[in-house]
This record gives sequence, structure tokens and C-alpha cells, in this order.
Amino acid sequence: MNFNSLPSDPDALLGGVCPDPHSQESEAQPAKRSRRIRYWIFICILALVLSPTVSVLVGLNFHARDFSYTGAESEYPGRQILLEAILISADPKLGTLTLDWNVMGEANSSCSKENLTTCSDVGIFFDNNLLRMDKDSGSGPILNNRPTQPIFIFNATAKAVADIMVNTPTFRTPLALFSPLESPSSLIYYPFDRYTAEIFIFAQDMGTNETVGVSLGKTRGIAVGFKTSAAPRLNVDIPPGTIDIIVTLQRGNLVKTYSIVATIAIWLVTLILLLVMITSVFFGFRQKGEVLVVPVATLFAFVTLRQSMPGAPEGFGDIIGMHFVSFTVMYATHRTLDFTGILPCLALLALSAAFTLGAFVLTDPTDQTLPMTWDAIYDTFPHRKHHQVPTVSRSGSPQADT
Repeated sequence: MNFNSLPSDPDALLGGVCPDPHSQESEAQPAKRSRRIRYWIFICILALVLSPTVSVLVGLNFHARDFSYTGAESEYPGRQILLEAILISADPKLGTLTLDWNVMGEANSSCSKENLTTCSDVGIFFDNNLLRMDKDSGSGPILNNRPTQPIFIFNATAKAVADIMVNTPTFRTPLALFSPLESPSSLIYYPFDRYTAEIFIFAQDMGTNETVGVSLGKTRGIAVGFKTSAAPRLNVDIPPGTIDIIVTLQRGNLVKTYSIVATIAIWLVTLILLLVMITSVFFGFRQKGEVLVVPVATLFAFVTLRQSMPGAPEGFGDIIGMHFVSFTVMYATHRTLDFTGILPCLALLALSAAFTLGAFVLTDPTDQTLPMTWDAIYDTFPHRKHHQVPTVSRSGSPQADT
């Protein structure tokens, strides 16, 4: 047998049965990298398209709607004054709900340009104790008697003859905001605070003191940051021709969502930076200097982010975050803890900033010899570490043993 004729290459001797695992691994790396880049491009394009689209759709469909009231038709058979209510603003800090009122005209009335003798003036009365009017301290005590001074007198004759020289038939009322039963009516409950206001209106003929009906013909307007709902007052006997409405204000869904998401993000960033500080300062693992100074900048950024929350009270003291947790778990309970959102995060960030700055003053955290890597973590938990050793099966195809 001529051994000199045998090839010297072992791979040629085995007929290609034993492939080189290192060459296969090097060939698989470019394919894996290309596939990962394609996925990255696809995800980036998808995020660029979906993020603004979803945000715009959510903003258009879930923003606060116009103030609306769909009460029952007035059953008053006589002369009526038609009013339009325009919601201007709501200020929980001052406890006021501002409405503009326009006199649209009359219904079931014989007052006209040809019959001016029936066009008597009409006084429109509000419940004075439901208003936030500026009262002189020397005007006497506050009473719960029937109002005797109208808040507005409607000149029906000027309306009938269309006299443009008279004042516009419009007036403004600052209604008082009250606390509904078992509802969080305080800024400390932001963004879950809730308020109510009551509108009570009646009208009289200024000459005969006869009752004139009042009807709410149209409502509109938005209080920024609030959604409003109006309904007739329940469990009371409302005389025909009288308006008695309960207006409920609460934060809009977008305001609640933004506040919750911002608070969760603040907590996540705080916890991550806290772990970075503990890893570098207390356990001596090497860390980049740029990362260690992030808590100092974040400390001021969080204050600005908190101020950007729509309608958030000045200073600190609301219960953002914890109320959402208890509301979800305990369903409509308001026994929540205060100072569970921004203030704990600011305290933790202040400690992180102090320790990292101290580490820079006393030592150099970037000079540590021991970096925190995934291999070090795997070595700590060896039973979690998987090794793949490529082998060759009897059929000649490569096979990985785990």
C-alpha cells in the first residue's frame, strides 16, 4: 500500500466529514448582524410612524369636550327667558367656576315690535350663597332668605326693537366650587380631585313680580384641564320654569394619563440611578464618569417635569402615584398616603448625587479595576450559565451540546 499517495490534509482525508466549527461560526456572525440591523431599521421606522400617529389620535379623541347639558324640556306654559351658558374657566385653588350668560331671547311671549306694551323688564335671580361674589364686609350678614336683588335685569323692549345702543344682554357669574360627598375635593388628590357647583336660577317680572320661566337653551365652553358634566339636581322638587343644575368637574383623561406615566417614569429613572450609585460607590465597580453625574442633572429635571403637569398645584404635597395604586387595588377608596410620588424620588436622587459627588472628590470611580459585566454576573450564578460546544455527529453534520 502506497502511503505517499494519501493527502496530507486531515479534512481531505475525511472527505469533508469534519467541518471546522470556527469557520461556521465566523460565517454565521455576518448573517446574524445583518438580520439584527434589518430588525433595527424596521422597528425604528415603525416607531417613527406609530408614535406621532397614536399620540395625535389620542389627543384628538380623549381631550376634554365642550360643556353640555341635555335636560328635560321645560314644562312651564308661560313666558320664558332663553339663556346660553358659556363655561370660561375653573380654579380649584380659588374655589370658583366662571360662567358667561347670554340672553338669547324669549319663548311663549307676546312681546314684539308691534306689541311693546307686553315687553316688561325681567329680573334674573341666582342663589347668592352659591356664588363667589365680592361682598362688602359692612353689607350685613349672609342670609338664606329668598333673593330680592336680581343679578341681571333683561330689557325686553330693547330686544324687541333691536336697539343696538343698549348694553349687550350678557353677564358673568363666578360660581362656588363645593366638595361632593365622599369625593376627593382637594388639590392634594391631584389628578383625581373632583368638584361640584350648583346653578340655581329663577326669573320674575319686575313690574308685577310674576314668575317668568327660565330655560337653558345652549351650553358650550371648556375649562382647561377639566372635563365637565351637568345634570338636574336629584331628590328635590324643582318648580317649573326654574333651573337647578349640578355641575361636576374632574381632571381630563389625558391629564390623568400624563401624570401617571410621568410619575412612573420618574420612579424608574430614580431606581436605575440609585442602583448605579450603589454599584459604583458602595461596591467599587468601575463606571463611566458621565453616568455618575446624571443624578445631579436629573434632580433639577424632575422638578421641571413636575411643574409641566397640567393643573398641578404649586409646590409639593399631592399624592400622585399612590392614589392610582390604591384606586386600582381597593376600587374607589381614597385612604391614600401623601408624598409618595415626586418627593421620595427627589430625596433618593439627592442622596445619589451627594454620594457620587463625594466619590469623585475622595476617589476616582472610573479608575476601578473591576468592571460590572454580564460574564461576572453569570459566574456568580453558574447554574444559569449555558455553554454551547460544537461537536460533529456520526452523520457528519455539526451539533451543539448544551
